[in-house]
Amino acid sequence: MPHLQFEVTEPLDGSVEPFAAWAADLYAGVMDTGTGHVAVTVREEATLSLGRAGADEPVAVLNADIRAGRSADQRRELAVAVIEELGERWGVPAENTYVIYTEHPGEDFHLQEGALDSWTDEEADDGPLE
Repeated sequence: MPHLQFEVTEPLDGSVEPFAAWAADLYAGVMDTGTGHVAVTVREEATLSLGRAGADEPVAVLNADIRAGRSADQRRELAVAVIEELGERWGVPAENTYVIYTEHPGEDFHLQEGALDSWTDEEADDGPLE
């Protein structure tokens, strides 16, 4: 059950829900899984500091808690797409976006049905709950 936690320094003017849906769909597509277990949090007007960003420049951070098993190429593809989208959608300069992954075994993720397994490519079409 990935949890994608976005923090953005800017006000987002009601555009959080479409972005959250976009992020869940992107994650599922890149990471070869379904969307039913993807959690997305978006915090706007966050107090963030990134050493390379100017004092008045927009900054965004994505903390992505994901199940172990994804390749470096998949993680990079997701990061690049997120960085580009944050720039296009909310004007966050690419150099002011930071993506951090924390990987966990599937058993660290629990839903009502129980704990998930670690990711394998066998779940690519339906996700871990099917």
